[in-house]
Amino acid sequence: MSQDPIRVVIADDHTVVREGIRHVLEHGEAIEVVGEAADGTEALALVREHEPDVVVLDISMPAMGGLEVARVLRSEGSEVGVLILSMHDNPEYVLEAVRAGADGYVLKDVGPGELRGAVEAVWSGREYYVPHVTKQLSVALRKELEREHRRSRLDSLTQREREVLVRVADGRTNREIATELGISPRTVETHRERVMAKLRIRTVAGLTRFVLEEGVTDPDPMA
Repeated sequence: MSQDPIRVVIADDHTVVREGIRHVLEHGEAIEVVGEAADGTEALALVREHEPDVVVLDISMPAMGGLEVARVLRSEGSEVGVLILSMHDNPEYVLEAVRAGADGYVLKDVGPGELRGAVEAVWSGREYYVPHVTKQLSVALRKELEREHRRSRLDSLTQREREVLVRVADGRTNREIATELGISPRTVETHRERVMAKLRIRTVAGLTRFVLEEGVTDPDPMA
């Protein structure tokens, strides 16, 4: 007994692209395209109507992009496999697709066999990312993790340590900071050492770069 074909909805705002995807996917009998959408709103309607196994979404479409469609589907509890098809290999796009609940991300220049393989993988419950995109995803995840670590270290600073940090980054001396904050230069030095230890930064140049990159501002002084 033959297996039922994988039922797919395609969403792309370019007719010729949709026709090309349909032609590739319906090569053979393993996949059946049950609907085509020109924008995200139409894609949602078709998924709700046909309940396909997989939806192939262009990342950029009128009304609602592919990532937004994926978020809505996941918020509704839909179990449809979501495959993002995009011309963008920027790691931020890939990371956003993962956050949106996509099961796969492939580029529009993939070969026919690989596109069919991606649909089959997503249908079977596996994630699918082409090797180049997987590398980009790894880079993006590392960057996000580092940002989280930096923010966590910043959050660990006390208000007084933040006050000292922004003044050190501004180029002020320990004595100038002490006079402004009404504490001793020795206390300023202690706070400075603690800031460097918590942030894992050992130079004034590094502290200055951190303050600029993280947008650290002087907290309101305690009354």
